[in-house]
Amino acid sequence: MNKSGLISSIDIGSNKIVALIAEIDEDILKIIGIGQHSSSGVNKGQIINIDKTTNEIRESIKNATLMAGIKFPPVFVGIGGGHIETISSKGMVAVSRIGTQIGRDDVNRVVEQAKAIAIPSDREISHIIPQEFIVNSETKTNDPVGMTGIRLEAEIKIVTTSSYSVQNIERCLEKSHIKIADFVVNPIASIYAVVDEQEKDLGVIMLDIGAETTSISVYNEGNLRYVGVVEIGGEHITRDIAYGLSTTIVKASELKKRFGCAYVGMVDNNEIIEVPGVSGRTARKISKQEFVQIIQCRVEEIFDLAYEKIEKEGKDYLDKIGAGIIITGGSGNLPGICDVAEKVFNLRARIGNPRNIAGLSDNINDPSYATAVGLLYYGIINESTRKTDGRKIDIGNNVFKKFFEWLKDI
Repeated sequence: MNKSGLISSIDIGSNKIVALIAEIDEDILKIIGIGQHSSSGVNKGQIINIDKTTNEIRESIKNATLMAGIKFPPVFVGIGGGHIETISSKGMVAVSRIGTQIGRDDVNRVVEQAKAIAIPSDREISHIIPQEFIVNSETKTNDPVGMTGIRLEAEIKIVTTSSYSVQNIERCLEKSHIKIADFVVNPIASIYAVVDEQEKDLGVIMLDIGAETTSISVYNEGNLRYVGVVEIGGEHITRDIAYGLSTTIVKASELKKRFGCAYVGMVDNNEIIEVPGVSGRTARKISKQEFVQIIQCRVEEIFDLAYEKIEKEGKDYLDKIGAGIIITGGSGNLPGICDVAEKVFNLRARIGNPRNIAGLSDNINDPSYATAVGLLYYGIINESTRKTDGRKIDIGNNVFKKFFEWLKDI
């Protein structure tokens, strides 16, 4: 948080770009500026047209600043796309303090040692996530400071991103004359806005279904265990409707918004909808069940692919999810989507709307704004720990503890 008590975020998506400005008054996050613009220069979370994206960012920021009546503060920026990867690593150091009492410097040294792995030249480290520490090869703990031992080991997750993708975002923001506070990968940002302490402790999977990609975040036993991306999202559902019903993408999008549902079991057998024709062809009528079946097939595929990615990381990740599934993103508004998630994962599911916000909260009380709001929370909690080594951001257990204590106070 900067000295003015203001913070901002920008979520550069494949469907829309959202800019938020918030005012921080001790324990309240008050949204005072919202700006958004359709996105045409981004595909699957990555910028493919610098000029178009720059102009769209400028329009989003312009709308947010006009609403807030202030200059745009340094911004926390989301990074999306299939280039986000998670790597596991381990490190070990000898305890250096007198009396073999483990100090914070020992923890920092072992994390530094664990992250000293070879990273391809076209990739960079975005986040370091401590998993657990081991003292004297036997005692496992989340926080070893103050314990006695001669050897300290660390298991960490390293989240990496494409250097080129990040540089393209930087270029667009620089051309827009916006100062960057920090970068955060979307799967991490979103969960700040929707998870609660009990879900984190019990274990939870968050699926953020964007326009072209679906972000995955997995917690169990209180720690963030996995971050990943499936390169399918809500726009694929729209295209399936267009191709399946021989109509335009625009009309398919309208039909999805008006009649969309993700679960056939919720649809009346006798309900009929009218599908507009194209190129002078007459409209035709189909059963709503047929329409919903198209949607359900694609939604099931998204969840199946997410399940496979998580299972590949470790089956116990799925076995230790007591709090179930949280669904965010624009497709979270599809009725019945939780029913499909529960069927695929055999876990309870709920929709994740942004929590604990004031001001213009009614305007963004929607799962599609989870990333933009989560970036604001990330900025507040990590202000003192961010940018310790370039973009290498430490979001360890202590940070999350502070975050949930803060929410509890609210």
